[in-house]
Amino acid sequence: MLRQRAGWIVAGAYLAISAVGAVITAVTGRLDALWAAVLWYPLDDHSFDGLTAAPVAAAVGLFTILALKTWMLRQVFTFPPRAPRPADRRTVWLRRLLCLAVAQALIPPLPAVRLPDLAGEALTLALWCPLQVLFALTLRGRLRVFALVTAWPGSAGLAVIAMDEVPGVRAPRVLLFACLAMAAAWQVAVLFGQHRDGRWSRDTVTAGWRHVTVSLATPLAAVAVLWAFSYTAPLMEMLEEFDVFLAVWLARSARELTGPRGTPPEPAPLRPSGPVLLAAVLLPFLVLVGPEETARPAYSGSWYDAGPPEATRPEDGARADHESYVAEANARCRDPWPRLRARRQGTAAYFLFEGGGYGVYDPEDTTQGEDPYASVDDGFLGAAGSSAVVMTYGENEPMCLTVKAFGSAPPLRLKGWAQAAEIGLVSRSGRLEVPSYADGGDEGAGARLPNLAVKGPGRYRLRVYARGGEGAEEHLVVVFPGRSAKKTVYR
Repeated sequence: MLRQRAGWIVAGAYLAISAVGAVITAVTGRLDALWAAVLWYPLDDHSFDGLTAAPVAAAVGLFTILALKTWMLRQVFTFPPRAPRPADRRTVWLRRLLCLAVAQALIPPLPAVRLPDLAGEALTLALWCPLQVLFALTLRGRLRVFALVTAWPGSAGLAVIAMDEVPGVRAPRVLLFACLAMAAAWQVAVLFGQHRDGRWSRDTVTAGWRHVTVSLATPLAAVAVLWAFSYTAPLMEMLEEFDVFLAVWLARSARELTGPRGTPPEPAPLRPSGPVLLAAVLLPFLVLVGPEETARPAYSGSWYDAGPPEATRPEDGARADHESYVAEANARCRDPWPRLRARRQGTAAYFLFEGGGYGVYDPEDTTQGEDPYASVDDGFLGAAGSSAVVMTYGENEPMCLTVKAFGSAPPLRLKGWAQAAEIGLVSRSGRLEVPSYADGGDEGAGARLPNLAVKGPGRYRLRVYARGGEGAEEHLVVVFPGRSAKKTVYR
């Protein structure tokens, strides 16, 4: 009896923990508690500081995910009565792999136990390659051959993704897209095969189709989020949490794998449900979305063209007018590379003071070191110890600044930028930050930008892109782990 009620117990516990998080959020006015309770990992510090619409959108998304995950937990942890162990070893191993895949889908990537990117991709490869092949071999009927044929390229696609995580190695995009298309074809073949096989229920197949639909819709949702908000890292992370149907499909497939082995019932026509129709509509749009080659201008024109009146400029206005001016300046800046996804990222206006320039530094490092300005031999970028300095074209006016932190080196993209250079720096406390205007002083970012030291204390590479011209000056700061302290000037 407990096996049938386990789903309700787990879902009830999840709801209770989320209710406590919601109460704490209501009292403190911060999303940290609700975020951790619903998504099972902490919200990064200052993720929504200086924003108004993004926290509201995040709260709505969290309650939507709460409802979906409650349903998912009840589905996954409701077990049928015990059945005899199947004699077929292929079936036994497929059930084990499906259960491991469910665990992988449920367990969050906690920062304390986060594996290196390459190790995580290798584990995924070791799990899903045999799973895809065994699943295809277990099916009955003509679709078994097609599922088996597409399983091998699908596994190759996982290998290409893992290869892309190796520093200095860039997998061919055409090969990657082709292999991922074959992986999608494998799942479609498996779903049709499950429908015709007779062992799996209609609810199980429907869960699989919903997973395919959400997978196709997520990239378009990401584009919508990128255009709606200037700071998107938490919202982009939330999009992946809406796909609760993969765990349900895997769990139900494992449970029903040892169903009746008699003659399958008369196959009913597979009617295209709502998710299937939605996928058919979205697929052409996804094909049209190609890889981005040129950095998109964040803002064109002068800062003060059709800008705020004189009374709202920082040196003239009162506190309310000044805050309005900062918010308007932030709203004018956009991510120049919205499709270059990072673990942490943010975009804001940066207010320059006399002489221009800004820093990236470890705010908790009090050790005395060399002057970073001493290494600015190219007039653009310099670093010493845990501090780096970036020189700018202008002074005494805002510019657009985007920061992105990666777990490994991202591809180098120079098209559209006037200057690009890279240098090494150290984080002794596990933080690397850009100063914020809200902390006082005459310069800083108009919104709090995230901690860029994604791997904690250690050595990092700082890559900076810049361009000026007739419009607003724009900078893109990219940070990723790297031991080299050598300076490289790309242009």
